[in-house]
This record gives sequence, C-alpha cells and structure tokens, in this order.
Amino acid sequence: MLESMRNQAQSWIAKFILGGIALSFALWGIGDYFMGGRIEPVAEVDGSPIGQAEFAQVYERQLNAYRSLLGKNYSKSMVEALGIKDETLQTLINRRLMLDEAHQLGLVAPEQMVVASVRGNPAFLTAGNFDPQRYHILTRNMGFATPQDYENDLRLNLMVQALQAAIIDSARVTEDEVRARFNHDYEQRVLAAIIVDPLHLVDKVKIGDTEAKAWYEANKQHYLSPLRVKLSVVDIDPAKVAADINIDDKDIAQAYEARKQEFMQPEERRARHILIKVPADAGAEAKTKAHQLAEKALARIKTGEDFGKVAKDISEDASAGKGGELGWFKQGDMVPAFDTAVFAMKKGETSDIVESPFGYHIIQLEDIRPATQKSLAEVHDTLLQQLRMKRAADEAYKLSQDLDDALGMESTLAKAAADVNLPVKELGPISQSEALAEPLLADPNIRNKAFSTMPGQPVDIIETGSGHYIAVEVTQRLEPEVLPYAQVTGQVLADAKKSEADNQARKLAEQIRAAAAAGKSVDQLVQEFGQPKFISKPVRVNGSGDAAGWLTAPLLNAAFVTTKGQWLNKVIDVPEGLAIVQVQDVIAPSDADYTAQHDAIAAEVEKAKGAVRFARWMTTVRDQHEIKMHPEALARF
Repeated sequence: MLESMRNQAQSWIAKFILGGIALSFALWGIGDYFMGGRIEPVAEVDGSPIGQAEFAQVYERQLNAYRSLLGKNYSKSMVEALGIKDETLQTLINRRLMLDEAHQLGLVAPEQMVVASVRGNPAFLTAGNFDPQRYHILTRNMGFATPQDYENDLRLNLMVQALQAAIIDSARVTEDEVRARFNHDYEQRVLAAIIVDPLHLVDKVKIGDTEAKAWYEANKQHYLSPLRVKLSVVDIDPAKVAADINIDDKDIAQAYEARKQEFMQPEERRARHILIKVPADAGAEAKTKAHQLAEKALARIKTGEDFGKVAKDISEDASAGKGGELGWFKQGDMVPAFDTAVFAMKKGETSDIVESPFGYHIIQLEDIRPATQKSLAEVHDTLLQQLRMKRAADEAYKLSQDLDDALGMESTLAKAAADVNLPVKELGPISQSEALAEPLLADPNIRNKAFSTMPGQPVDIIETGSGHYIAVEVTQRLEPEVLPYAQVTGQVLADAKKSEADNQARKLAEQIRAAAAAGKSVDQLVQEFGQPKFISKPVRVNGSGDAAGWLTAPLLNAAFVTTKGQWLNKVIDVPEGLAIVQVQDVIAPSDADYTAQHDAIAAEVEKAKGAVRFARWMTTVRDQHEIKMHPEALARF
C-alpha cells in the first residue's frame, strides 16, 4: 500500500484512500497559550524538543474535548485519574515519530487531498456548502494565524493517517480466527450461583467500644473534616445592571422597524378532517381498500350529510370523537400534502381525497384568520426589556474587563473591585456540600475554581451560563483534618460492623467454594449453608440474554473460560454480595448464525488485529529512537 501511495500521491485515488481513513489523532489541535519564561521542553525525540507551548496547545484541546463530553461530570481529579496529560504527551511523541517515518517512506498528502478534506469538513459548511468566511473564523478560533497554517497542519495529519491505515489494513485474518471469535461472542451458558450478602450478617455482628476505637485508629483517613474555603466573590449581574439603564422610545421604534417581520402574526386556518389510515408497509390491496373507504365517506358528504357525523363514523384519527376538529394552525404545521391542500382551499370548501404518509384525508376548511401585524404599542414592553438586557449584557462585559484590568494592578480582589466600584461578598468558611446551596456558587465551574485554587493564586473572571461574570478569590483554605473519635463514634461503629460482616461473609463464601470443589451440588450447598441460589437464563459473554445484576463482566469472563459442570476457581464480587458460580450448561451457536454474522465478525477481527499490529509497530519504532521526557516540566500543567 505504501508503494502505491508513493506512486499515486498526486492522484485522486490517493485522495479517496486518505479521505476515508478515520483520524485516530482527532483531538489534536492548536490553541493560544502563553508560557512566560518557561522554556524547558516537556520531552525530546532524538534531541528535538517538544516545547511547553506545543504541548499546552494540544493538552488544552484534549481538555476541551473532555469538558464537552462529560459536561458537569468533568473535574480535575477525573482528568488526573484518566491520565490525559501523559496520554497527550505520548500522542505528541508518536506523531513526531510517525511523521519522520512517513517522510522516509516518501509519503505525501497532495494539495487535492487537503482541499477535499477542508471542503468536506462539516464544521466549515453552511447550508451544505463550503463557507469561506466560516472557515476563516473557525481556523482562527483554533489558534491558527492563517488558513494556510491550518492546511499545513492538516497535511501532516493526512500523512500520519495514511501511514497508520497502511499498517492496520495490512492485517489479515484466517477462517479459524473468525470462527473462534464467533464461538466466543455467540456461545451461551447457563450459570448457577450461590450469593452471600454481607448486609444480611451485619445485625449478627457485635462490635464493642474497644474494637470500634481500634478500627478508628487504623482508618483515621476516612474520618476527615471537609475541605473548607473562605472566599471573596464579585458578581456582575446583568439583571442588576439593567435596572440603571434607560432606553429611549426612539430606539424602541427603530428596533421595531428593523424587526417588524418578527411581529407578524401569520395567517391561521381552522379545519376538520377524516383520516383513513394506511400503514407505511401496506401493499396495493390494502391501499385500494383504504381508498374505497375514503371514497364512500366523500360520497356521503357530497350528498349533504354532516361532515362531523361522517368523521365520527369513519375517521381513524384521534380527532374523530370531536367530528374531526383540528383547531387553528399555521402554514407548515401539518405534513406537506395536507398543508398544501388546506392552504389552497376557500372557506367552507371540502377537499377531494388527499394522500399523506398517514393515509387518505378528506378536509373541510371551516375558517380563516388573516395575517396581522402587531403594533408598536403591543410589542413596546417586550422590545424595551430586550434592548435593556442587551445593553446590560454589554455593560456587564465591559465591567468584567475593567475588573480584569484592575486585578492586574491590585494585590487582592477586594482592592480591584473597589477601583471599579463593585461590591464584594465574603463567604465561608464553606465546604463543597454547603456551596451547593450558595447562589453565587451555583455554577459548577465557579465551585470547581473555588475548591481547586490556593490562596494567592491569580483570580479569574468566569462567565456563567446565565450571563453573570463572577470572580472568586480564595482568601483562606482550611485543609481536612482528622475528626475526634467522640464526634464520629456512630459512623465508626457502623463502618466497623460492616467491615466485620464483610470478613465473615468472605469466610463463609470460601467455605462454600471449598465444599463445592469437594463435589457437592448447588442444592446441597444451599441446604447446608442457607444461602440463596440464582440460576441465569442462557447468556452470552457480553451479558446478552439475561440482565440480572449479578452477571457482571468479570463473572461472565471467568465463566466463559470454565468448562461445563465446573465451579469458577474463585469467589466473585457482585452487586448482590459474594458469588460462588457453577457453569451448568454450554449452548453452542448455530451454523446458520455463523453464516449470518460471518462478514461482520471478520471485519471486527481484522480491525482488532490491525490495531494490535499498529501498536507493536509503534513500540518497535519508539525503541529505535531516543525519547527523553521531563516530568518536572510536565508537572507544571
């Protein structure tokens, strides 16, 4: 494939190949970042640095993607737990190495490919067409000085995609591999389990004061006071700013004239109808029968019978009970065929049979309410409020900028706020749970900032979803401390009892497993130990077939490598407690299912095998280069 790409790099064949490859580095991007005097790179590849600015640009892009994906569940601790920082650095290193390999192999991404990728990117389209203005704005927002800079970076990404795809696509699978995956994925098993629930043993556990104190001493880290902070908060509220803003009637009149079309009340019509339903998959015979029913209804109306009575007798619509009455509606509210017919009718007219996706309609137009223009007087108050809030939003933004400038010259938020005549509210000490009830900290971004910032760190001004601009300064941080035993005695006793119940439950579960291994049946074990029995439906390794909570992924994975009649070789933790599990039956999938699923499974296996091949190739390439990382520089992010 690589040789073909070298030879056909300027052809539209290459364009087609490159255009179809999924970009595994989709979260790469460029953004603005100012690193001050920090010049130490975060890593080096063969002596060539990956600078902090380059890393910061890509890292911020990654974080933004996770913020969008996780919403209010996003947190700094989650970012750290997911290892996004290290993952970003490794991606940058791999990209550097892959570009070097691509250059050595003579791979290129010709101009036609770049143009096709740009013009085919949905982000740059307006109404389905490429929008140059939108393209310029979005690439600038991504941090590129010019569209050409974006295209240069895209060209490199296309080269990386081509190399990665060539390696992945080189993987081939055998029929045995496809069959093995099919058997693994589609085989069913019936499982029996005896589950020991520790909660059922809690009431039998006796914990004295001595044991409780010993538990407390060994687990003090669980009995901490919450982190509390003292805060200075400035809230720039557009609604309060609006109270001091006056709007001239002249401005309201100008807004009315400019937006007059918005205040046009469109024509409305009131109609009733008769519907004979026709299913979407109906055949010719069913359609003919439905049309004949509609013809009979229309004939009755034409002979002078009341439309509403016929609708009650024949119509299959929910409106039948009201004589087919639909009420008032605007053009565009109904399905196209119905809409076209009713808005071409005159008041009092009855239509011929009208076909829509729902079936056959007969429509009677009862009344027409002409379009009307709302007067300035009718919309005066609405326009006044809108103009006032628009100016208030602008003024609030200006105040936030003034405050930001003042923060650059003052040592505290209080002093900066005084410079621009903004009030400061002091909060705390307050914990994270208490902060949920504080209106100024309602926005999760504000709360995260308040509890992740140290005293003395720079103050940021954050715009909330409601249009407020809020600045929070942490003036004091009270770190968690171990609470005295007397203050947490009740919780300690409960925790100690639960821990002991867990220990006893595990001992009992191991006794049951040992008895099972000695050859006792499920029913004998239930009788001897008095614990409940669970039997699954036929279930696949992915859980399909039985949604019982105890059929967890670890349990199923262990069960599907255990032979029929055997017990799993360990106790499994499940939501209901501790499970001792036996494979009671193994149900092989059918050959018919294999034939039906063959192609899809072959594609899955090939993709997985290609990913493994690429990972091994990447490891080999990394071993051939000198890679040096600088943890102290990375730790600054």
